[in-house]
Amino acid sequence: KVTEALRKGMEGAKSEVGVVIIMDPRTGEVLSMVSLPGYDNNLFSGAIEPEVLEALYSDPLNPLFNHGVSGLYSPGSTFKVVPAVAALEAGTITVNTRVSCGGVMYLGNKYFPNDPKYAQPFYCWRRGGHGSLNVVGALMHSCNIFFNQIAGGFGDLQGLGMERLAEAAIAFGFGAESGIDLPGEAAGLVPSDRWKRITFGESWLTGDTYNAAIGQGFWQVTPLQLVNSVAAIANWGTLYRPQLVYQVIDHEGRVVDALQPDVIRPLPFSHGNLDLVREGMRLVGTPQGTAYLLDVPGVNVAGKTGTAEFARLDDDGNLMLDAKGNLPTHAWFTAFAPYEDPEIAMVVFLDNGGEGSRTAVPVASDILRYYFGIAEPEPTPTP
Repeated sequence: KVTEALRKGMEGAKSEVGVVIIMDPRTGEVLSMVSLPGYDNNLFSGAIEPEVLEALYSDPLNPLFNHGVSGLYSPGSTFKVVPAVAALEAGTITVNTRVSCGGVMYLGNKYFPNDPKYAQPFYCWRRGGHGSLNVVGALMHSCNIFFNQIAGGFGDLQGLGMERLAEAAIAFGFGAESGIDLPGEAAGLVPSDRWKRITFGESWLTGDTYNAAIGQGFWQVTPLQLVNSVAAIANWGTLYRPQLVYQVIDHEGRVVDALQPDVIRPLPFSHGNLDLVREGMRLVGTPQGTAYLLDVPGVNVAGKTGTAEFARLDDDGNLMLDAKGNLPTHAWFTAFAPYEDPEIAMVVFLDNGGEGSRTAVPVASDILRYYFGIAEPEPTPTP
């Protein structure tokens, strides 16, 4: 069912690469993992023709590559849960802290602080802005300006800072292999001032922290890392090692070995602060939230949408841009359900899939309906 729903979503978004991973947040069990495009296992059951093997190796879409554990991408706004809980835990903000979003803010140049022409603009995805928001509302509406400011600081608000943001990301499992029983797992990248100096010979800037706070910039994460972090939020703070094998049974049907939940670490965040993040994620799936297309009647689903810009060259070596001259985007959606007592956590990723709220959310809806035994909605008649 997951493969069917993912293929449908990829076709609708004109995406050539997609991933869905579903976990049980109570144990770390991987219930489903699909990476597309795939390949026919039967090709390897005997002697494989050299030209067939070469075609698989040379395919630019990498069908032999598990994008779920080895693919590295910018997480976009799905990452905003990390600065949210980190800033709450550090005391940088409280539930009563409010930030005003007018759609754009300007970071002054320290060498020309009074000259606006040298100021750098940072935009919210909603150009008209979101008005005044606290952390719960900022997650619900995915407000860029709110997370820019709580991470990097602005005016009288002392930001969390990149060092503490990176520490929180590492606690959630980013920047390290999870230890899943599969080969080829990528560790990803948690950027830092030292890393940027070594890699680019440049200092870390406040603007880098602004970008990092909204899941852009230098981050590299795998879909598996993202769903595992969401599972830890769902279960109020335990990061499990994802596991594929449930039981090993001998030829007489006796259980030789059975899955035992394997805790990587408890998260250093209070239940109260995790509850605030969970509440913001719950509101994401309401008609006023960014996952407004979520349609799972009778089940409260908490989630977070993401639309992550990326840079890629076309066949002629030119930077890929959309019809409006903007960078293309990956579509993300992470979720857990039921909100009250979670038993399923998931991530949907569509490479070059557009907006997560429009293309990844419907894939999740299809899968969640199947999982909870909810009938498919009647097709809307074409007028």
